[in-house]
Amino acid sequence: MTLTRSFALLSLALPFLSAAPAESAAWPLAQAAETVSPDVPSAAEVAQEAQLRQHAEALVDAFSNSGGLFTPDGKTVLFTSSRDGLPQAYLATATPPTAPARRLFASSERVLIDSVMPDGTSVLVRSDRGADENWSIYRVPLDGGAPVELTPGEKMQRDNALVAERAPERVFFSGRRMSDASSAVFSVPQAGGATREVFRDPKPFTLAGVRRDGKEVLVVRFPTRSDNQVLLVDAESGAARRIFPAEGGAQAAVYAAAYAPDGGTVYVASDLGGERSVVLALDAASGAEKARYIEPGRPVGFPTLLADRTGKRLVLEVDRGNESAVYVLDARTLAREHQAQLPSGGGTLTGLSWDGNLALVTWSTPATPADVWAVDLASGAARPLRQETRPTLASIPAMDARVVSVSAEDGLPLPVNVILPRGATGRLPVIVSYHGGPSASSRLGWSPVRAFFVSLGYAWVEPNVRGSGGFGRAYEEADNGHRRLDAFRDIETTGRWAAAQPWADPARVVVFGGSYGGYTVLVALTRMPTLWRAGVDLFGVANLKSFMATTAGLIRETFLLEFGDPDTDGEFLDSISPLRDADKIVDPLFVYAGANDPRVPRSESDLIVKALRSRRVPVEYMVAPNEGHSLSRRENLTQFLTRAARFLERYASGQKAPSS
Repeated sequence: MTLTRSFALLSLALPFLSAAPAESAAWPLAQAAETVSPDVPSAAEVAQEAQLRQHAEALVDAFSNSGGLFTPDGKTVLFTSSRDGLPQAYLATATPPTAPARRLFASSERVLIDSVMPDGTSVLVRSDRGADENWSIYRVPLDGGAPVELTPGEKMQRDNALVAERAPERVFFSGRRMSDASSAVFSVPQAGGATREVFRDPKPFTLAGVRRDGKEVLVVRFPTRSDNQVLLVDAESGAARRIFPAEGGAQAAVYAAAYAPDGGTVYVASDLGGERSVVLALDAASGAEKARYIEPGRPVGFPTLLADRTGKRLVLEVDRGNESAVYVLDARTLAREHQAQLPSGGGTLTGLSWDGNLALVTWSTPATPADVWAVDLASGAARPLRQETRPTLASIPAMDARVVSVSAEDGLPLPVNVILPRGATGRLPVIVSYHGGPSASSRLGWSPVRAFFVSLGYAWVEPNVRGSGGFGRAYEEADNGHRRLDAFRDIETTGRWAAAQPWADPARVVVFGGSYGGYTVLVALTRMPTLWRAGVDLFGVANLKSFMATTAGLIRETFLLEFGDPDTDGEFLDSISPLRDADKIVDPLFVYAGANDPRVPRSESDLIVKALRSRRVPVEYMVAPNEGHSLSRRENLTQFLTRAARFLERYASGQKAPSS
């Protein structure tokens, strides 16, 4: 089961129909900020964007497929695809010859696939409205019947919907009200009916698994990113017991957890509170350790682990920071059998065939969009499950990608991805892109945004500064609290390194980022304004106090350690809030926000735009009315790319759109 908890990637969940009221926030919500109107491109700007738009559409239309799951008979694969311009649920034959994929049902909102029902006749999916992350759960027949909403009523964050293989009458999920950190496990009849609260905790947690008989569920509690607990909860009484780490033991991070098929063993991926990356097989009754796998190299993360139904193998997704891998372990001894033979890139482990022969992974490289790959568990051989063609990619110039190490001010090695247009000569404009999280990382997988700008002639640089995930506990925690100032120095170090490279034009360096990366953009422009020519900020935090008062409750809770508590660390939060120093921003800035963003509310973008407009600093503001913390829709992503490129063409790059 995957535990996605980082700021940039967090998919919050939702139930709560008949539960008791949750705790209120520890501090009152801030007064609503004045709404700032977005900019509307002029006729001349729209004309200027025409060629850029054509080029952007070619990359946006090179769709991605993700989240593959097999039906029990192995003949059909279900997956999410963006080929319609919005993530939608598809199904297709899993074995050659492959007929065209079929859209499962028509929706004007994005759709995620969670689970296939054990009888193979329907699938559980989630969908929200306007990307607001208030996910509702639907059961959708595979024969083309109408979706049945299982969770109507109150809006909530709902996590993955799961069912017990041998007791599929109930659907289980975890979730919370958007404003709350308190989380609960819920169940709802798969035929529809009243939602029942099974278990509640005042701290955030996610449902990681359901025992095959449906009598017990597996929960991972995460009051902070580095202090997690694994609980087993009786599905009827709600009685919970902790099996990892032992009561009174050291704090540990838990990357993922899963039941063995017999329910007698629980697998836990953890750092054991240090720099070791391990997988443990624990006795479900006592918590006693049965077996252990220790990663022999540097620390990594194991964000997903899946146990095959035959009880033979355990499959691990491996997060190495810059790239991903997939391991196959012996389920009894946890000895590693092999690493999947996937191309260098990034991806996510999503499902296993019911006969235990194949794993499905979503995989991409810098030059190829995400697709569903099949991994043979006996040999490790991997192949794309389907042959999907993307003709618009043929017009995109090639690029070269590599990882380098840059020394921080204190000597800490900082991994940096460098992507250059193949065959480019001379000094190029440079985009230095900082990821969200803060504990996410930039991987060398597919990004249409990166590919677009590289194809326009930019060099693209992705620093994984301290605080990034996939490089060990110490590295990830190195920016917590007052140590965030060290991460700020890393921003300057990596920016100056990029500007000094022989392929870089130091007068045309752009700082770019989304979410926490957008906050990084604002930090960079306020603290080192002479380094940059311009900035691009996607839903970045401007004021940490107002952000902490208005963000989703789960994020607020986990960020108390990451940044600080507004009640006790208010002065420090003020000192690292870009809005306080907005008068130091002199570089042109493009700002994007989603109107329905529950993580970084639009009000944060309004604040920085208003501050720059008042000083007549060049700023362009784009707000998508049907997006949240996202660019999910084809028209919005295309518009963002063309408008940001036109903005940078004016202020930073001097580059023109390629001729068609």
